[in-house]
Amino acid sequence: MINVKAEESNGMQLFEKLIEYAEAERLVLENTDKTPAENLPLMEARGLVFAEDIEAKFDSPPFDNSAVDGYAVRSADTEAGKTFEVVDEAPAGRPSGKSIGEGEAIKIFTGGVIPDGADSVVMVEDTSGWGETFEIGKAIPVENNLRRSGEDVMRGDLMLRAGTEIGPYEIALAASQGYGELPVHRRPKVVVLSTGTELVEPGERELSPGEIFDSNSFAMVAQCHDAGVEARRVHAASDDADVLRKAVSEALETADVVVTSGGVSVGEKDLVKSTLLDLGVEQVFWGVKFKPGKPLFFGMRDDARFFGLPGNPVSAMVCFELFVRPALMAMMGKTDHRRPTIEVRFDEDMSNRFGRMHAVRVSLEKTDDGLVATSVGAQGSGLITSLTKADAIALIGPESEVKAGETVEGIMLREI
Repeated sequence: MINVKAEESNGMQLFEKLIEYAEAERLVLENTDKTPAENLPLMEARGLVFAEDIEAKFDSPPFDNSAVDGYAVRSADTEAGKTFEVVDEAPAGRPSGKSIGEGEAIKIFTGGVIPDGADSVVMVEDTSGWGETFEIGKAIPVENNLRRSGEDVMRGDLMLRAGTEIGPYEIALAASQGYGELPVHRRPKVVVLSTGTELVEPGERELSPGEIFDSNSFAMVAQCHDAGVEARRVHAASDDADVLRKAVSEALETADVVVTSGGVSVGEKDLVKSTLLDLGVEQVFWGVKFKPGKPLFFGMRDDARFFGLPGNPVSAMVCFELFVRPALMAMMGKTDHRRPTIEVRFDEDMSNRFGRMHAVRVSLEKTDDGLVATSVGAQGSGLITSLTKADAIALIGPESEVKAGETVEGIMLREI
């Protein structure tokens, strides 16, 4: 674990040696544990991950049953043109109590229990139709249209492995075995701290000189929801140390993850980082060779993880996607921590003259040669419109030149 004290110059904190983007990503995941397991009702478990293996409680199907609507018969009796007598019926959920004899049939419906004596089912379409008697159109083999007990799973079979993400099909399989609740790694509890005396709640009132509407905290709560995690917003004035300390302390006590934006840079009014250290948050790293997002802070106290994101809107949202979201995924036990990654190429040369990894916001176009990326334009960290136009983030290494036609890694932000 990295835990280096920052230097000071003229009363101002300075970044320690900036770490590489890949190292920061690794440290976040290495220092992030899965949330405790709990049992949740089937529908509440959707999107989470099994915390333990799930075994079959019984054979499924639990009895031999019909795959179609038709007649249960003895296959040895069947031949084209033969007439059968219908002696009973077996709808789903109400088995027939009769056994079939030679030349007899029982009307049966999909899911109905195969009656004693029968070894096959003929579809009604292959007969003369419904009635007290019917004529069969052709001979049928043994076990025709018959679903055997246990052909899906057998009692004691491992149905679903720990670590499997729970979707509609996993829910269906578990429900078919009578599971009303599933063991999962619970969703992390997230608190998003909105810090800054200059921030005004959108829709509350008009802005005064020097004020801005709070967009970051709303964006991060929405990003949490997009990751399948609930989050709550708490406002604290970052210029008031006592208010900030109280809010951060309460958040650390109640949340698995605390996220702030702003207050982690090197200015005298950037109080978030110093407040964290005073409250016993252990610094893992502060400062990443990454654009936008150099002043990223990551720390931990007991079971709580703290992300101090930059204050500029694009920096905060991009850092959330690349650092916070993977941590939330890992806490829920998911192995796919990132959004989908792809290879993209540019039709023109791209250069990164910064000494940091540059996350370039790009739009994508599908071509016969793959996905072509085009910069959405100005890449300023305050230009929220650039993210509304972006399909992906293209990662361009520090001090590198990407020639037209060369591919780079891209992280998808939306489907195209």
